[in-house]
Amino acid sequence: MNDSRATIFVFLPFRLDPARRLLTRDGLPITLKPKEFDTLLVLVEEDGRVVDKDDLVARVWPDSFVGDGSLAKNISVLRKALGEDVIETHRGRGYRVTLPILTNSSATHEESGPPPDEVSRPAPQSSGTGDNSSAGSAKAPRLSRKAAAASAVAAALLLAFSAYRLVVLKIAAAHRPSESTVRSILIQKEGGLDPLTEGFQLQWPDGDYRHVIANSENNGFDRWRMVSNDENMYYRKLSDAEKTFALQHDWTLTCVCALEKGGGFSDIDLGPGIGPRFDIGFDQDAKKYFVDLTKQISPQYEFDRIEFPGVADVDHPHTYELRFDHVSQTASLWIDGQQKLSGYRGHHQYQQNHGLMFGAATYLDAKEASMVFREVRFEVR
Repeated sequence: MNDSRATIFVFLPFRLDPARRLLTRDGLPITLKPKEFDTLLVLVEEDGRVVDKDDLVARVWPDSFVGDGSLAKNISVLRKALGEDVIETHRGRGYRVTLPILTNSSATHEESGPPPDEVSRPAPQSSGTGDNSSAGSAKAPRLSRKAAAASAVAAALLLAFSAYRLVVLKIAAAHRPSESTVRSILIQKEGGLDPLTEGFQLQWPDGDYRHVIANSENNGFDRWRMVSNDENMYYRKLSDAEKTFALQHDWTLTCVCALEKGGGFSDIDLGPGIGPRFDIGFDQDAKKYFVDLTKQISPQYEFDRIEFPGVADVDHPHTYELRFDHVSQTASLWIDGQQKLSGYRGHHQYQQNHGLMFGAATYLDAKEASMVFREVRFEVR
């Protein structure tokens, strides 16, 4: 780790004090474990530059050998603490902090005390001649100049501090999340990359879910397998402003995927309290494969369904899309560019505020579910 103890990093609304090992948001402390704090410190030290993953691991764990999983876990924790958009992933390279970073010395004037020549001195002694007016008038101009100089220094410091604070407040205003700042939305999981490194979270983190797989035709690791003996998913949340924006514009939910066994899904949840949840379900019933648009989960499962054998084509995953029309507030299902269903309004059950979700779930008699994802994308324009 670099010696940054004499520097405080400000990236509003956050403040990172390495000397005190303290991260605050609007003055309130945020608890981080030591290595999580070190990971963030390295990123802010680089002032918005992309930090290579190998370099980041070497600086956070200088005397240890750790895998990518430890770094991915730290990044996931930091995104929960700071917000999903504060740390940006650059595929195949590393990470960077997206907020402007200001630095300030932690050694303040209050800590350093008054300058040596301003320390109080005893009053001058009388010369004994009985005439002190001359001595008093001779020293008065010197003292006035010192006082004037001190006042000038104080005024300059106050002006500098005021200017610094104004710049900070302007940067904060420019980066404060608001509905008006949402111009478009693009969230995606692509190829065989670990979803955790792309900003997603895992619903049930216990167990080994690092299931990257290769394409048998090109030997490229271009897909991610999700396996569960119950239900599990990756998800990435949307802000309320993003949800509102999505309901007021056309959007597309895309899943390039295939079902190996059991069931799988790709969903977008625009609520609760704001909009519906839209589900694309994939399942196997006997020897048939289906694509479902869920309309109700409880007390009984209701859906619009089409039979599509291509659901099980793992070597050549098909492209499934939900295309939402904001005027009618309905979505249509497209498979490989051809419309199959329309008029889907989603549902409001079991909304977990998870935003974009994809995963696997057991279905009927299947004791295990396995779903392969090559791409999952939610795009609003």
